[in-house]
Amino acid sequence: MTDRAVSSALNYALTLAIATLLVTGLLIAGIDFVEARQDQVLRTELAVIGEQVAADLDRANRLAAAGDGTTAVWINQSFPERVAGARYWVRLEPETGSEPPRVVVEATDPAVTAAVRLKQTVTVAESRTDGGDVAVVYNDSGDPSTLEVADG
Repeated sequence: MTDRAVSSALNYALTLAIATLLVTGLLIAGIDFVEARQDQVLRTELAVIGEQVAADLDRANRLAAAGDGTTAVWINQSFPERVAGARYWVRLEPETGSEPPRVVVEATDPAVTAAVRLKQTVTVAESRTDGGDVAVVYNDSGDPSTLEVADG
């Protein structure tokens, strides 16, 4: 008779241990899935912001070229301060050798980067600004004239 009571207690303990392991495994897998999804969402949102800044750069370049002596161009656009809970910044990289200029949008936590190549006809100066209000500015004081990003 005593063997039967030990068997029930042992069966109960093993069932609890197996259930605990299964639930823990599911939680760990779920956390990894959510983190991977957050990175994917962040990368997509940064790419959208990069595309919009690239469009503003192209628009400012066309306005400056058509400006018949008027060369002051300032295009301001508001973006969210944070994307998927992460702070980010927008950086312009000028043309280097065979690489065209590009807009780089970076977040630090988690570390995610999205880059958008610009047309070869757009000349940009290396510049950087935080996310939020971003201004594209045509700077005609240098040779050649360049486009920059600044705080809006």
